[in-house]
Amino acid sequence: MMNCRERVLTTLDHDEPDKVPYWEHLISAPTLTIRLGWRKPPKPDADERFVNLLETVTNIKGVPSIGNKLMAGIFKYNKMIAPFLGPFLKNYLKLHKYLKIDVTSLPLGPFPYEFVPPNKFVSPFGVLYGIKSVGGYFSTPYAGGLFKNKEDYEEYTKKLDCAEPMGMLLFRKVLKTSPPEELFLVPGIYTGLFDTTWQCFGIKYFSHLLVKDKSFLKKVIHDRELYYREVIKRFMDEFPIDAFFIGDDLAFGTRPFVSPRQFNEFFLPSYKRISNMMHKRGVKLIIHTDGNILPIVDSLIEFADAIHPWQASAHIDIVKVKKQYGDKVTLIGNVPVKLLIDGPRSEIADYVKNLLQTCAPGGGYMLSSGNSIIPAMPWQNYITMLSTFWKHRNY
Repeated sequence: MMNCRERVLTTLDHDEPDKVPYWEHLISAPTLTIRLGWRKPPKPDADERFVNLLETVTNIKGVPSIGNKLMAGIFKYNKMIAPFLGPFLKNYLKLHKYLKIDVTSLPLGPFPYEFVPPNKFVSPFGVLYGIKSVGGYFSTPYAGGLFKNKEDYEEYTKKLDCAEPMGMLLFRKVLKTSPPEELFLVPGIYTGLFDTTWQCFGIKYFSHLLVKDKSFLKKVIHDRELYYREVIKRFMDEFPIDAFFIGDDLAFGTRPFVSPRQFNEFFLPSYKRISNMMHKRGVKLIIHTDGNILPIVDSLIEFADAIHPWQASAHIDIVKVKKQYGDKVTLIGNVPVKLLIDGPRSEIADYVKNLLQTCAPGGGYMLSSGNSIIPAMPWQNYITMLSTFWKHRNY
């Protein structure tokens, strides 16, 4: 019987493993972990208490600034927290192993984030996120771009640290905690070239640059490319990695955010250079992108070895994709999120069985949700997906 690493690599090489691998890059299943007794249910006033705590902290003069400086120091000189990372990672991966997940990704940068009073934080890419508590669970929705002009961008982008010392430490620790034979972990960055470029400016100014200042926009994308290439190179030099993951939502429900021509002009060259650098070292590139990517799929398979999740909600028929592109790219997907939320369980089971019957033959396929596992999914529906998969995954 193959172990997790062998099973995934065989699939990425478009051969049939012993069993279809299972991939999830993000799992937030609080009702399931509560059911298992691994966490306590949130208190009814958890959201209100969170807001009050945030307001109290931000109103204390100097605390946000001191906190940011402290966090920057911890992330750069991280020996002080190294002893605590092993237990943290073991607990983080506990659910993955319980659910018999073969492969997942671990976000390893960019760090550190800075707190922006009263209720936001900003990434080193200049992307703002909100800080919320929804139903007692932490949430960080996109909250805008930090940059209003070129000068803002040029000054702030100096903060990107390609060395990513915290990311390196996390991955070193996780390999000791969870060998790839037990759970195949792919290092990754969850915001790609497109996301980090439009989100740091906001969609309005990004759209302006796309038409009115192409040279500057290409410089921004190239700056991102250099960061990704250096980070990936450092991980390849330091660790015996087999794959790297980049999350980049290139489309919405009906079409890509930019035209195929614009994607090929602005983003494809950088992604191809990143991919070529990896392929020279025998490392695969796994891409996550939401939405209807069919208009740009021919461009994507020029650099991606595997693509997730081929959303059914975006009118993608993964069976047709398998017939047309199954020999060119590994497919990861695509049990619909809405189906996992609403059910019924009989339809979930039928959908999973059909995926395995139509997409698995010949290899090059991993089962996954149509995006990620989210709190809105009843744990019973998720277990139905898994139990059906476990029963029918053998080749």
